[in-house]
Amino acid sequence: MSQFPIKSMENGLRWGAVLTANEPLALVETNVRWHLATGASAMFVFLDDPDDPAAEALSDITDCTVQLCDDAYWRARRPHKGRPASQMRRQTINANRAQNRCDLDWLFHIDADEFIWQDDDLAAELAAQTDPQTELNLPVLERIFPPGAQSTLFEGTYRASSDLTEDDAEAAFAPFTQFMKRGQYSHGAGKSGVQVGAGLRLGVHNATRTGSEGRQRRAAKRVSTTARLLHFDGLTPLHWLMKGLRYRQTPPDVQAAILQPHRAAQIEWLLDNATNLEQARSAHRTLFALSPERRAQLTRFGLLRDIPFDPARVLGPDCPDLHMAGFDADLMRRNPALAGVVST
Repeated sequence: MSQFPIKSMENGLRWGAVLTANEPLALVETNVRWHLATGASAMFVFLDDPDDPAAEALSDITDCTVQLCDDAYWRARRPHKGRPASQMRRQTINANRAQNRCDLDWLFHIDADEFIWQDDDLAAELAAQTDPQTELNLPVLERIFPPGAQSTLFEGTYRASSDLTEDDAEAAFAPFTQFMKRGQYSHGAGKSGVQVGAGLRLGVHNATRTGSEGRQRRAAKRVSTTARLLHFDGLTPLHWLMKGLRYRQTPPDVQAAILQPHRAAQIEWLLDNATNLEQARSAHRTLFALSPERRAQLTRFGLLRDIPFDPARVLGPDCPDLHMAGFDADLMRRNPALAGVVST
């Protein structure tokens, strides 16, 4: 494993990533700058909030294209329906608009809290992939928080995805096995990239192709041997709480469509155990902190991964402030309605 992130070599192949975001500037800016610093030729950011104050700062970054998703944008995409209620639908539309308009060879669809980590040269792997109808999947590692106090946004270690038997999963993840799928609280599917213009459609996790009968079918998949996806599912306890509350404020039919059972159960537990910020911090530690018991459980099944992910080291003076206090303050400013239900 690399002790420092590999940067893709300049071999003539151009890759990039697209994301739809409604997050504090520090997270989105770090995401953009990280990928550009480690080999991406371009980044595409679709801001879900048309009044997002992050737009100006992101637009100033060379090779970052920013789109404010305002009413005019959605009317142009969907004249009769406008903005989709489902965030996953919005993400998919945005990702494929970027694919249709970019001049890259490969495009990955990620979230603002997901970072591509290269153990070897991703560009070389992409150049060697000859089948344009096959997506490249980035296996996901989910961040686990340190057992003590958190001071910056990206501290911690990582849990690999897994396909354990029911008994082994219980031994590895109890007492919260019911909140997990493939060993992850969020998703174990990873994220994918496609060859631009090859006819594959980017989805949230996987690409699709048009079948002989005209319907979308899952594309063939190859798992990357050079890169992995680091997922920070909630940068701080407050961020995690806000995500849960945001899900619960979406229409019930959208919740049913986008929340898998393990995620829905997790959010129900969250809302039952976190009626104020102090309770949220306690619940967060219970779920996410790497206690000695949790370390022993995961070590038994070989699921812990140490990745020296350090944006400040890579980005230097261009790195945003990654301290929790500033991030949480921005989070509260951006979510005034949600902040009203959180007692700080």
